[in-house]
Amino acid sequence: MDLRQIANSIATGDSRCLRDGTLFRSIRGLQSKLFLVNVPNALEALSMFIYHEETSNAALRAVAQAAANTDGLSAAKQSELICWEIAQVPGLLMAVVARMENDVDAVRLVNNLAANSVQSALLFSNVPGSVQALKGATRRFKLHAFGVINHLSRFKPIAEAMVNAGFVDEILIPAVSGADPGGASSELSLEEEATVARATLALANLSANCGCHCPSVGRRALQTVVKVFDHAVRGETLATITWLPTTVLFGVCNAALNHDNALLLLEGGIAAPLARLLLSWEAAAGPDTLELGVRAAGRLAAVEGSFGHLWAAGILPAVLKVAAGECGDEATAAAAAAVVA
Repeated sequence: MDLRQIANSIATGDSRCLRDGTLFRSIRGLQSKLFLVNVPNALEALSMFIYHEETSNAALRAVAQAAANTDGLSAAKQSELICWEIAQVPGLLMAVVARMENDVDAVRLVNNLAANSVQSALLFSNVPGSVQALKGATRRFKLHAFGVINHLSRFKPIAEAMVNAGFVDEILIPAVSGADPGGASSELSLEEEATVARATLALANLSANCGCHCPSVGRRALQTVVKVFDHAVRGETLATITWLPTTVLFGVCNAALNHDNALLLLEGGIAAPLARLLLSWEAAAGPDTLELGVRAAGRLAAVEGSFGHLWAAGILPAVLKVAAGECGDEATAAAAAAVVA
């Protein structure tokens, strides 16, 4: 069966292609995701399947796959549209919230929605019980739950709700502090690195959005941030996650408000991928990517002792290119000019 037949079968309420994994296996690449969300009643049927125990996990897995941006920056705009279509399905987010503490694919779905669509993130946060469900999900599904926290932490009202619910003291600080579980010589797995990176970024964002600077965190935690940022700029996955530069840069900018963190980021090599990002920026990457890149360069340049790291990485010509107006808008060019002034 091709995807058209599968999606039409799902839309009629036939769950066989869902339960045997045929639908999930057919969702590969941007075009298949666009096709699925545009089949009349397909998403509505999948929403109903989430409510039924025998089909819930398969439905969540399939919808999470449809919401995932596995194609990187080139698919950002289309992924945003796909996620918004999913998030608006009546009753879908309520069903997902009810499953978050017991099904990792429910958490994966929310993470993908929040990563790719601001509107979807805000819609999720308005579902009754969503913050508490997310907190509960951190007990079993840290990798994806920390991703959700990171994405939601960029929005001040949601950040304040999470801080008031104990996310910083009870969840994120212990996770970041525990980045070195077995001594300095122990190695973190790729999944552990990704988990720590997401926790560190979320901690920085929550702190900044609630009027505080990010607390000082350890060298290893910040090294994981540098690593995921490097993968994001290269367009490479880490721990099966497609990292987008904007989702990492937002946290980098906030972490760098702390002098000690900024120095550790520089010592960890953050300047090199940042320079590559600025030099290679194209309009398809979106203005937010360039603006956040310039902001990060400015935060790092303001730190005493940063010049050698930034010079060696080639940040100066990268920022000068933006300041000269060769890319981006006038406001971003002015911000870049201020960095090199």
